[in-house]
Amino acid sequence: ISFNLAKKRSAPVNGFEKQELEAQGMMSRLFGSKPGHNALVEINNFLAESTAATELTEEIVSNFIKNWGAKFDSSNIEYRSSMYRKVADYVYINAVSKDDPVFEEARHLAQVLELPEKLQRLADNGAKKVAYFSRCRKIISGEEPLTISEINTVFGYDYEDGYDIRVQVFHDYLNKKFNEIAEQQRFSPDEETALREICTKLDIPYEFKPNIQNALDKYRYLWSAENAPLGDIKVDFPLNEGEICHAAAQQAGFCEHKTIEKEDNYFELTRRLEIDETISFKGEKIEHPHFTEEVTAVVDIGYLFFTNQRIIYLSNKMAKVVELNDLDNANLSVNIIYFTKKDGESIAIKFNDDVAEVMFAIFKRILNERQ
Repeated sequence: ISFNLAKKRSAPVNGFEKQELEAQGMMSRLFGSKPGHNALVEINNFLAESTAATELTEEIVSNFIKNWGAKFDSSNIEYRSSMYRKVADYVYINAVSKDDPVFEEARHLAQVLELPEKLQRLADNGAKKVAYFSRCRKIISGEEPLTISEINTVFGYDYEDGYDIRVQVFHDYLNKKFNEIAEQQRFSPDEETALREICTKLDIPYEFKPNIQNALDKYRYLWSAENAPLGDIKVDFPLNEGEICHAAAQQAGFCEHKTIEKEDNYFELTRRLEIDETISFKGEKIEHPHFTEEVTAVVDIGYLFFTNQRIIYLSNKMAKVVELNDLDNANLSVNIIYFTKKDGESIAIKFNDDVAEVMFAIFKRILNERQ
């Protein structure tokens, strides 16, 4: 039996590759039996050289079955199901409407392969899931011609059916994008707009886990501190002529350098049983050796303001002003900004970790724009 394949295209139906026929052994030839599995291989190879699954007619299938002395039964149901799944994958990755002619390929193949309806549904559900992932990713990359609503219609999905997949696809994309953002430690308005647009296209809310949201907020503030126009904050204290307040932070801790004395209770904490020679008894209490340590301690809590002329610290107890013209340098160490005046006086202000970086970035902007 031969078939004219000259008119068939070189590109195969999606997912099918030609397979080698099983050779007929000597005993099989002696007893006149044939490897029945070759009938399925012939079907596979025909589909591999076809432009569409609808080219595989019942007559062609029947001839393959008769030629190899085979039949469709439980022994080859998985193989038939796998062939149908390849076509189902192709259908759901390419269909652009519920009435797309490509659906006929799957219906036709199920019929000629005598595939039970239950196995069709299982294959369709698996193909939908894989194709939905793929098409959602293409929505992000801009390669998908349909909207998510149109894809849902093609797949017979409602909003909830594909929701978890859409969220997962977005999070997969976000994980890669977040690595870039975290490396730069900056989150620009354009990047935020792009993420919001993707969420809109995927029809999911723009929301993140708290740790991700907190990090994005921090990187957004840092970007704004370096790139957004400096603010003009209204304050309830008098400013000089031409003076503009650009930044204000509450819960700013005014710090002083102090020398504190600590007790070395290492031996007590480690519960050593022997008596060390550095330990002395005083009455009934063990007295441990003492040592001193230099620390930067918060002595007052108030507000810090950056203007284009001054650094101003205000609280209920004290006020401190540094003219920028009198400033020698400033540096950030963890969450404390140290301001050193030309006369050697140093002022240290402690902030919450994220606030410290933002305030220091704004302060550097102010200094740069004065030059």
